[in-house]
Amino acid sequence: MKRRLRVIAAFAMIGFGLSWLLLLYYSMADRLGGHPSNALLLYLCPSSIAALGLDSASVLVGLFGWLIISLSNAVLYSIPGAIISLFIVRPKTQ
Repeated sequence: MKRRLRVIAAFAMIGFGLSWLLLLYYSMADRLGGHPSNALLLYLCPSSIAALGLDSASVLVGLFGWLIISLSNAVLYSIPGAIISLFIVRPKTQ
């Protein structure tokens, strides 16, 4: 895989994984009786605003919804990765 594609893929994986980590954090905080601010979730995973419709959904529908949210977050995170990868200098071959 080219270096530029690896940078884009790394950014996309961070975006995908971060949404699941934030879901885990907020669900654990809810079960433990904590009520953290949603600002962190909205700044790091802006597509999580779509989760408002998943409040009364079943577990399977909720997980599918978060899969869609995490995929859209991966696309959002890959855009800066694509911009950063444009500045990667190719090594000169002799």
